[in-house]
Order: sequence, then C-alpha cells, then structure tokens
Amino acid sequence: MSQSKAPHSKESLLASRVGELVANDFRTAHLFSQHGIDFCCGGGISLERAIKRFDADETSVIDALMALETQGEKLQGLEQLPLPDLLNYIESTHHTFVREKAPLLVEYSQKMVRAHGENHAEIKPLAGWIHALVEDLMPHLMKEERILFPAILGLHNQVEMQNCFGHIGNPINAMQYEHDDALQIFEKISELTNGFVPPAHACTTWRVCYATLAEFEADLKQHIYLENNILFPKALALTA
Repeated sequence: MSQSKAPHSKESLLASRVGELVANDFRTAHLFSQHGIDFCCGGGISLERAIKRFDADETSVIDALMALETQGEKLQGLEQLPLPDLLNYIESTHHTFVREKAPLLVEYSQKMVRAHGENHAEIKPLAGWIHALVEDLMPHLMKEERILFPAILGLHNQVEMQNCFGHIGNPINAMQYEHDDALQIFEKISELTNGFVPPAHACTTWRVCYATLAEFEADLKQHIYLENNILFPKALALTA
C-alpha cells in the first residue's frame, strides 16, 4: 500500500497476504484488530481467507483499507530498514508506548475495582490479568534492550561479544515464547471485556480503560509482528 504505487483494487487487496499488508503499512494492524482479524498468527493467509476465517465484513474491511491510501503520511516499508534503525524504531515506538500506557491501565483497573468490584464480577479478574500482563511485559522489555538487542546489533556490526546464551536463536526463542504468553493474557482480557466493549452503564474510567486496552492490544500485536516476522528473521540470517 505504498503511496508511490497505483491504488489497490478490491481484487488485489483480497489476494494479498495479511502479513504483507501489515508489513507495508502498519496502520492496517489496528484496522485488522478492529475487525477481529489476527495478523500475528494469521499473517500468512490471503485477506480473502482471513475475512472468511474471522467472520469479518468484507465490504467494511475493503473500504477501510482503501481509505488508508487517501490519508496522510504512514509507516511503511519497515522491513527495508537497516537493523540499527529497526531496533531504534521498536524501542522508541513500541517499548515507549508500553511504558507510557501500562501504568495507566493498572491505575484505571484499580479504580474500577474500588468503585465497581463488588457489584460486577468481571472487574476483579480483569484487574488481575492487567497486572499479570504488565508484570510480564516490563522485564520482557528490559531483556530485549539489555541482552537481545545489543547482541543483534553486535552481529550486524560484526563485533565479537561475550554472552551467556550461546546462539542468538536461544534468546530469540525465549522472547517469542513470552510474546505468546502476552497474547494469551490478552485473549483472557478480551473475553472479560466483551472485546473491549463497555456496558451501557459504564463510568468514564471504565470506558477509558477499555479504549486504552483496545489501543494497547493493537500496538502489542504490531510490536510482536514486527519482531517475530521482520527483526528476528533478519537477526538469524546474520548467523547463516
């Protein structure tokens, strides 16, 4: 979906792989999340198959994708970034997002427990899963920034580095396992929140919490897709 190319037709969009669309324009990740299309694990199938698999509305998805082509500047071609720039992008964009939004989610959920926890059975478990998510993600970011990313940068720069993990594939596998854990936690959160849709009687904090969770999930899926499908294969290719 590059601006330098002719606009996509409906047919070309339906034939494109979901992961390819996301890699070329990361705004599509949020769009797919809104329509219930999994672009992390389902990125290898065509958009047409994904729409059928996840029971999405084809007209709404296609119209939204085409609308993106008429909008302003977008992130595109991240797969073409040199490794140092890609690492910087992940830290400055996605890691920063997590550090900014995670404390807010904890704060909102604790307020909801105090105000509504006794009368709404889903609130306390929701606060527990949010806490678990944050407890998982914070050390995960540190391990990437202090161990994995410097090791990848060292490989790129052909600098011999001392490490305790052996082959670069070992910490990559560990990070992918933790990615899966985070996505599983979000599945629980999505179930408890009815897909981040607040009830009609929800207070402002409740509504803001659910909206922030939806935003957080979309960013997290972009984050994980970028690492699993672009960064890590680039890093492993350096050892081939």
